[in-house]
Amino acid sequence: MMKRKLLYTLIILFSSLSFTFAQEGTIRGTIKDAVSKEDLVGATVFIEGINKGAAADINGFFSFNKIPVGNYKLKISFVGYKVKFIENVKVVEGSVTEINTFIEEDQATTLNEVKVVAKKLTNTEVSVISEIKAAQQIVSGISAAQIGKTLDRTAAEVVKRVPGVTIFGDRFINIRGLNERYNTVMLNNVFTPSMESDVRSFSFDVIPSGQIDRILVYKSPAAELPGEFAGGVVKIFTKSIPDENYLTVDVSGAYRDGTTGKEFFRPQTGKYSYTGFNNGFSDLPKYFPTTSELKQIAVSNQAALTQAGQMLRNTWTPESSTAIPDLRFSITGAYKFIDKEDLKLANITAFNYSNTRTTFEMARSDFGYSIDQNSVETINEDTKFRDLQYNNSVRAGFLHNWALRLNENHTFEFKNLYNQMSNAQYVNRNGLENGGTWNIRSLDQVYRGIYTGQVLGRHNFNDNKTKLDWVVGYNKSNSDRPDYKRYRYSTEGATPTLLVPFGAAQTVNLGRTNIMLDEDAILGGINLVQKLTVSKGKTAEDNKEIEVKAGVFYEDKKRTFNARNLGYVRSNSSLFDIGSLPIDEIFALQNINTTNGVKIDEQTNASDSYTASNNQIAGYFSGNYSFTKKLNLIAGVRVEKNVQKLNSYDISRNLPVNYNRDLTNLLPSANLTYNFSEKALLRIAYGKTLNRPEFREVAPFSFYDFVNNRVITGNPSLNNAEIDNYDFRYEFYPTPAEVISVAAFYKNFKNPIEVIFDGVTNANLSFGNAESAYSAGVEIEVKKSLDKLTASALLNKINLVFNGAFIYSRVKIGSTATNQSDNRPLQGQSPYIVNAGINYNDAKKNTQISLLFNVIGKRIYAVGNSFAAGYPDWYEMPRNVIDFTFSKEIARNLILKGGITDILNQRNLIIQDGNKDNTYDTNVDQVIQSYSPGRTYSLGLVYTLRKK
Repeated sequence: MMKRKLLYTLIILFSSLSFTFAQEGTIRGTIKDAVSKEDLVGATVFIEGINKGAAADINGFFSFNKIPVGNYKLKISFVGYKVKFIENVKVVEGSVTEINTFIEEDQATTLNEVKVVAKKLTNTEVSVISEIKAAQQIVSGISAAQIGKTLDRTAAEVVKRVPGVTIFGDRFINIRGLNERYNTVMLNNVFTPSMESDVRSFSFDVIPSGQIDRILVYKSPAAELPGEFAGGVVKIFTKSIPDENYLTVDVSGAYRDGTTGKEFFRPQTGKYSYTGFNNGFSDLPKYFPTTSELKQIAVSNQAALTQAGQMLRNTWTPESSTAIPDLRFSITGAYKFIDKEDLKLANITAFNYSNTRTTFEMARSDFGYSIDQNSVETINEDTKFRDLQYNNSVRAGFLHNWALRLNENHTFEFKNLYNQMSNAQYVNRNGLENGGTWNIRSLDQVYRGIYTGQVLGRHNFNDNKTKLDWVVGYNKSNSDRPDYKRYRYSTEGATPTLLVPFGAAQTVNLGRTNIMLDEDAILGGINLVQKLTVSKGKTAEDNKEIEVKAGVFYEDKKRTFNARNLGYVRSNSSLFDIGSLPIDEIFALQNINTTNGVKIDEQTNASDSYTASNNQIAGYFSGNYSFTKKLNLIAGVRVEKNVQKLNSYDISRNLPVNYNRDLTNLLPSANLTYNFSEKALLRIAYGKTLNRPEFREVAPFSFYDFVNNRVITGNPSLNNAEIDNYDFRYEFYPTPAEVISVAAFYKNFKNPIEVIFDGVTNANLSFGNAESAYSAGVEIEVKKSLDKLTASALLNKINLVFNGAFIYSRVKIGSTATNQSDNRPLQGQSPYIVNAGINYNDAKKNTQISLLFNVIGKRIYAVGNSFAAGYPDWYEMPRNVIDFTFSKEIARNLILKGGITDILNQRNLIIQDGNKDNTYDTNVDQVIQSYSPGRTYSLGLVYTLRKK
């Protein structure tokens, strides 16, 4: 079957290669000083007659794509230089016209005679590489042009292409193999909101790839960057002012192995669930008693208790259907309302929608370890389950950005991004647990929403010697889990029997949970860059200048979290006789009573809710000085005053939790750059950063994770982690679109925060500080074209991409984390990450083909302990992933695209090294989790309507 699908996809690809209606070409080239031969950064090129302009990047490179065939006249200008005209520039269908030219200085030309009228491009491979080269920090990135060569659908998939970056849990980011908690994410230069109750980091799967302009990953500290990171700061920029007016419609479908066309189950959700919004179907009824009221009537008013139980919907069985192919749709429109030489007003608006289904067959086990008086160790398989997990994910997103350019010195932007997501999950679990056989079910529906908006301004004064930018932002996020149900039938006898506790309810075995999280944040920042003349030379170019940067940042974030646990018990143990009925019959109205049926027993505790806030005021100051034309130093300091508060209750100690951590941190940094030539440079950097606990990690709330069969509890005693970062990187740029770099780094951690098994019972996960840790590694990145390296027309259209990181880390446990496993890597860190790709690009036939590879090394999922016989660490094992994608213009403005993702379909494995021989073998060691995600075959059309 797989071969047939692959053959079908390849037939579509190669049959389309013979069709082309290209009537456009490309003009590109370089602009240099006629005397010094130096690249002229910012020189403008204007195509007369069609009103198109572009600015040369840091390599003096410019490019115009999709220019209609014909003859043109180019106008080249730059401040202080003579205007140059180049006539009879011929654009040939499907070809590239190279214009490499020089312009001369004009001493008589005043600075206000020449104006830059072109907008700087930021979303091309060349522009992103140029931005990386010009940066003062260690930075990597990816452009919208590179994203377009993949089938990546979200930012989570996109960032895997960045050197040293991996994705954990399909949506959280790891940089240089470090756990997601050690990374900070910014959207349009402000902090992103979080929608996860259990995890600190931003959920990358909320941003569709089509809304991304570029992503930059800063890996070394700087005064102007946030101080809370160790792996990196990820800056995501969404699309803004367009280069042209256009309307793009993108429609695609996908077939999933093991899912599409097969029987599919999902929780009952009512009407309009396809929108991704909560329609109220599963919410608690409007007049349902509060926790205190329900606990009161349980002892004083049995009739009212029965009435409350009968108010809840009987939705304990899933809906059945046949899984249809995945559907994805997006429409993006861009329009320039005003397009004059100075004044420009533009808008870009996008809507995207996806509806996908997945079915996973999972093997899931857990093991107990014991040792007898003769030191003989025994390993028991305490649980052995086979899960059928069904997920229906719906995503709807809306982007609405405005940009106003008053002139070359003043720009304002208003950016908005909203995403709404839902995931309906049904799990059917069968197997062994603690000597008994069970059929266990869970029905879950999660709704997540995120809004982030910013008003930004950029201003240049004093002939660009003074630059000011500012931003004011608002974030709003929510997560709503209205009715998370679990129940289990014993299958020991001839007739399955529902486990219904008597006495106190056990919501993990029979119950429903309601969780709501809301978070709001107000943010603002202002940055000033001032160039000061230290000493004057014979000419202005010989002046010695220092660039001073200063700025302030403010964030006020508030969160409320509420969970409610409703369990069920037997109304009367001696009269209960309905346990062998199907679940929907047991919960029929007549069986919710106080005699022979079931009744509600609320198990909500004071620890199940919390309120939290984080208030931060930060300021920084730095100086950038060039000792010579080759040697540059930027050094600075950042001060962050952060107040983190959380109020809840610890039922284990019967005491309130009033977490209040008010700390001020001084964070120095320095970045030294040496330019060997225009194409090669060396960077050395140092900086101090930190890592604060997340709200959830210090909250005493306990949550049962059904999928992983674990209870997760916070730790109010967590301390901040502090990190010293050392970086070294050599960069070489053969051409404006190519890069080769080698980097080395070392990080020293104090009080690193990790996910651990709590040691009291291995069924619980919590968070703890180790005493210290270190992480050392190297990174390699290569982007290289084979153009002009061979005599083959085919090979000249191929470019190669490779990036890899190789890391070694070790943790020192110390007295702060007794009984944790020792002599191991930092939790969540991969020892290696490799991304590689082969890309074929035929501009004449408008055809692109890519083969992409990704693998990450094994990493600790959760830290074990040494209590009694010990409980080994959980390791997530490597998966080799190969994706194939193609796109082909089959008619004017119409592109056919498709591909196959996860061709190898290797298993997702979590393993325990039970025999402690430091080797991980599925035939010998204990397999905690195993499943194959399945291949996906995609095919779609993209149509773009452009206004000439």
